[in-house]
Amino acid sequence: MSSSSRPIDYSKVDRNRSDLPSTSACGIMNKPKILVLLPFLVQGALSINVMRAMRARGFEVTIAFCTDASAVYKPDPLEDFVADGCAIDLIGVNHPLRPQLLLKEIDGRGIDLVLQIGADDLYHQLPYLKERRPGVRLVDTLYNEFGHTINHFLYESCYDGVIVESEYMRRFVERSSFKQDPNVVVVPNGVDLNVFQPAKLRDVKRPLTVGYVGRMSDEKNPLGFVSMAEALFERVPNVLFEMYGSGGIADLVRQRVEESEARSRIKYKGFVEHTPDALHNLDVLVLPSKFDGRPNIVMEANACGVPVIAAPVGGVPEMIEVGRNGDLALPGETQRISELLLEWSEHPETLRRLKSRSVEMALERFGRATMLDAYENAFCNFVGEAAGQV
Repeated sequence: MSSSSRPIDYSKVDRNRSDLPSTSACGIMNKPKILVLLPFLVQGALSINVMRAMRARGFEVTIAFCTDASAVYKPDPLEDFVADGCAIDLIGVNHPLRPQLLLKEIDGRGIDLVLQIGADDLYHQLPYLKERRPGVRLVDTLYNEFGHTINHFLYESCYDGVIVESEYMRRFVERSSFKQDPNVVVVPNGVDLNVFQPAKLRDVKRPLTVGYVGRMSDEKNPLGFVSMAEALFERVPNVLFEMYGSGGIADLVRQRVEESEARSRIKYKGFVEHTPDALHNLDVLVLPSKFDGRPNIVMEANACGVPVIAAPVGGVPEMIEVGRNGDLALPGETQRISELLLEWSEHPETLRRLKSRSVEMALERFGRATMLDAYENAFCNFVGEAAGQV
């Protein structure tokens, strides 16, 4: 039996690698003090989770946020940051006063690095900060080629570097930049393999269950998932479709499902507190994004033993090895998707091998420790470049 098809004894797999000590460039210098600029707070956001991990590694991290999005997303209360005086609420601060307030915080906290993570309201204020504190490093983060990338290139002269998650985005930034060297650093994201694990018990008699787990937003394309399910309704018998998530078009998605001719086999379950609870209900995850970066849900699904059929957009093809942890297909390629689902439904041993290989893929490539080490190195290197230490 080959190693790729040998069942994994999950009880013996070391999933604590996220707790291993880091091997970072910070060993040659004090760890930089970081000010993070966020548009709003979302529970479970990768950016906030990474910053919590950096604090656990000895970094001083302060988070500033600009907007209240609680009507759309469940907010993270940042209780740990608030308790330490490391949360800056800019929601009630008039825009003309924000740059002076941020400058005061930068000086008072001895900030070495300002990390911009999609805070659109603050882009136009970055030249003010850079002009007055040229020694403070400004770094942007870009997850995909849409969203706030226009603002990034408008103000890229302020930036000392860019963090991206994929080689696809590195090429995009280098191709689009007016700088000879935009100083792009690739930090592949990862997930906590202690949290995302295969379900201990599965109902082997249940029908094949195909799911969508993610934000209810246009770019993630949940309506495309519904259309796909409707197209597969007649072609693939005895397959159930389940959807989990919340967001701006949640009501539209719910209405579409309720009015669908396939509503007997499509269920919209809404927001789920713990993503593994949703993934453990699925046999296959479909990611129908119109555009994307390097989505966590692919790694989370694989770590839970769920293969992924994903649209080949952005950095997604870098995450999928066809036939090992899933496949690549647009949601409109229903003939191809139906063939895959029929194969897995009629030959459960094939699906079992695919699930086992998905877990192996997660253990090899998607662990959180590697990501955190890469972030730590990036932060230290950006500041070390300014000090001539790197």
